Amino acid sequence: MFIVRQIFQISYQMIRKILIGISLFTYVYSQTDISNQLSVRYGDSDNDYNYSEIYLDTKLSLNREDYRLESILTFEVSDPPEIGLNANGLDRYLFGFYNDKLSFEVGDIYQTWGRGLLLNQLNFQNLDFDTGSKGLGMQFDYEGKTLNIIMGDTNSRKSTTVLGNYDPRVPNYFIDQFIYGADFSLDIAKFNIGAAFLLVDEEEKSLSHTLTNVRIDKSHQSGEFFMSVINKVSEKDSGDLEIFYPEKDGGGVYLSNTNYFKDWALTSSYRKFTIDVNNPVIRDNIVDNYGQALDLQRSPSGFYQHTFRLLSRNSKEVNLNDEVGVEIQLLGPINDNTNISVNYMKSSSSKQWYNGSGVLIGDWFSDKNSFLPSSRQGSYPFEEIFIELSGYNPQGNIFYKVGMDFQDQVFNVLSNSGEVKSFEITESFTLPFLVNIAVNPLWNVEVQLELQKLKTGFDTTIISDIDGIEDNYSFNSLLSEEYQKNLFLALSANYNQKWSFNLSHESTNSDESLLDNGQDESFDSSNDWNSLSLAYKFNSDHMLELFYGSIRGGLDCTNGVCRYIQAFDNGIRIDYSRNLD
Repeated sequence: MFIVRQIFQISYQMIRKILIGISLFTYVYSQTDISNQLSVRYGDSDNDYNYSEIYLDTKLSLNREDYRLESILTFEVSDPPEIGLNANGLDRYLFGFYNDKLSFEVGDIYQTWGRGLLLNQLNFQNLDFDTGSKGLGMQFDYEGKTLNIIMGDTNSRKSTTVLGNYDPRVPNYFIDQFIYGADFSLDIAKFNIGAAFLLVDEEEKSLSHTLTNVRIDKSHQSGEFFMSVINKVSEKDSGDLEIFYPEKDGGGVYLSNTNYFKDWALTSSYRKFTIDVNNPVIRDNIVDNYGQALDLQRSPSGFYQHTFRLLSRNSKEVNLNDEVGVEIQLLGPINDNTNISVNYMKSSSSKQWYNGSGVLIGDWFSDKNSFLPSSRQGSYPFEEIFIELSGYNPQGNIFYKVGMDFQDQVFNVLSNSGEVKSFEITESFTLPFLVNIAVNPLWNVEVQLELQKLKTGFDTTIISDIDGIEDNYSFNSLLSEEYQKNLFLALSANYNQKWSFNLSHESTNSDESLLDNGQDESFDSSNDWNSLSLAYKFNSDHMLELFYGSIRGGLDCTNGVCRYIQAFDNGIRIDYSRNLD
């Protein structure tokens, strides 16, 4: 791996200089398309959720009959950013050459192989999540055959309570990796078959990972079938330490199938991931679990992505390390104006965990579950049913969505022995509603309402060993009330596709700061959050938005990537974006 890294560094610097030189020469002496996108974001609140960010994306492209040259430069000045580290200067860049059969890129590379189970490189600025690699990327296409090659350095970061100085807005854990690999796919008899490998080296940790993947994809007249299988082997060198690190060998399988019946669609998926299975004590320790799934891996599809505010906060990420899950969705029309969507999701860990007894009370043991998700509390079960109706009125000027959602989840297994069973659980019932009315050609009004009843805390049972005496059951809420009743109401209006007005109100009957004894600024002791905003669109790519008020903290998810966000308390936000061409 060391030799490969040295060759990469030499080749990367040489190829980058050549491409930059060609690009500059071409741009100077040829007619070039240039675009500049400016984004400015500012926030100032009473609880020190302050940020100042400026982004400039510059894109230069030269289109010719047989090829295209392109360069992308992203500059960032942030002190501090909303989430992440301060920046001042060039953040990302890319130089690329493209034609019908070949693409060649140098800089910040983002590739997805298959559907991302082995490699899915993403950049979500709003979550400070970036798994791109700075290096080389190539793709060759020829008569139904595709070869992708990647080589480069990745630098990801996150916030974790495992380490000291935890701050939900500032990362305290950093991962530096060197990756290289290839992906090959071809079309055979209406099947697309692919295979890939990826080698990952973490030099500072004396850690290496080898990932391999095979997959098959078939589309047919009545639907689509997809299957992907992955294996991951992690090896850690103890160096001069007298510590033995066992080889971690894990894997997983994902299957999905979609069938169309006239206007109806039935989609089902199954996944079983056992990349790094650990007991409840160390299950969530992202620092010491060296065999865990990598940030650049994603499940081909995850749990249903909710667009409603309260439901989105209850989103769940797929656990590539240890999860068995099924999902079923039925979607179709009830009549000419109304569609229904019925979604069922269930998952659990691959094992049931329990404590020993007597002198082994502090040890954890496990039994393997079947190939289907388990409902036993020692298996971290999750279950959700979501039903949604959506459609238009006969005149077509009113659109609506109304739903109903049930969720049950075991977050943590604290004890599961013959004497005491204790689990951290969450249960919720949510009713979301949205209506959008086109009042006339100039005015558009939208109302969104969500009602939610939520229960979260510790479910504990003390087992009685005396005949005639029943087990002692108790529930200790993490909130000031046993049931939290949440309400979210938003009213927005749009005038002439230029002006936008928004009022929002969110409230709860229960003080959620008790989730961390009032020590975590992600939550606040307020029971209501109000805000108003005004936006003006000068044209399609030039907009200004002003915001004043509060935003409740909690989970924020984008395309299956989730992060806890700090509350924003009584402050102003300014967002400005413009194409400078």
